[in-house]
Amino acid sequence: MGLWSWILGKGTDGEWGQAAPPRHGPKGPRSTADQAVAVLEPPDASATAGQKESVERWWAPEGATLTEPPEVERLNLSTEARALENLLVSHFDGHDLRLPPLLHVAEAVLPRLSNPRCELAAVANTLAEDQVIAAAVLRMANSPLYRGLHKTTALRPAITRLGVRALRMLLMHESLRAAMFHSNRGGNELANTIWSRSLASAYIMRGLSDFTDLNKEDAFLMGLLHDIGNVVVLRIVCGERVAQRYEIDPDTFEYLCHECHQEFGELIADAWSLPSDLKALISDHHTYPDPNDPLRTPRLQLQLTDMINALLCYTPFVPYNLLESRVVDDLDLAGRNDFTAFLEQLPDQVDETVGAL
Repeated sequence: MGLWSWILGKGTDGEWGQAAPPRHGPKGPRSTADQAVAVLEPPDASATAGQKESVERWWAPEGATLTEPPEVERLNLSTEARALENLLVSHFDGHDLRLPPLLHVAEAVLPRLSNPRCELAAVANTLAEDQVIAAAVLRMANSPLYRGLHKTTALRPAITRLGVRALRMLLMHESLRAAMFHSNRGGNELANTIWSRSLASAYIMRGLSDFTDLNKEDAFLMGLLHDIGNVVVLRIVCGERVAQRYEIDPDTFEYLCHECHQEFGELIADAWSLPSDLKALISDHHTYPDPNDPLRTPRLQLQLTDMINALLCYTPFVPYNLLESRVVDDLDLAGRNDFTAFLEQLPDQVDETVGAL
């Protein structure tokens, strides 16, 4: 049985522009001004009252005209960065590449959750043996995604609040966190950057599912894992930082992630036994889907998520006019008041969730 059977519980295997500081956390990467498009600065939160409307309408910054992701132009890399790029490409076949594993507790618990007779008390006992995972369960149960009227401080009620499907999602969430931060050899700032955007993507995908036919927890995982290949780029970059004493600049790191994350993501999808549908999304989510693509809706939702992430500065800022975009039109979201209301509340909600998880 494939891992996706455990995650979904079905029993069968079924862009680029000038960055700005993130809303929370360390200052994010900044990209060069001559890259792909003429770039606008994000709205200034200290704008005057006369600018209030344009500040609140973050989804259409003043002067923004882009309705699709721009082409990413090749950077003029330094000799050291070019060597690093060649090293990354040489690992596309997966040979001599150590991929991040699933957490041991995830390997132990996920198969049990597929059993309809699974006893949550026994699962709670297993999770309690790993203090990091136990804390993560409590954190997720009390997060904006699942919190109830009262904070829960005990593991078993927290598991009951989450439910089996969300617990599967959490175990994948913690496996990704471990892969992101384990042995990155001083690359915590870069790791924090890509971890925050993974969480932001997950939350945005989950929220967008109110307007599509995707299950919320499935959408959360798609958002969380679609750029998982960045983990391999991070690990190799941090290894070279130690071995070659080469300090990569944020622009170059962003560029290498963009160039390599889909190939490395496909390798991790194989290593983690993810299903073919999720693997297809991970390995190719920047190509605009054809009308007859069976994964058209999740692909469109991921593309919209990436555009929102850029406008919220979790990725390098790009001045999209979101409501005029092709993807919003194809998802039948144009002109919907409920979608606009969703956008109005989204920045604070994303910040709160990223901070909580």
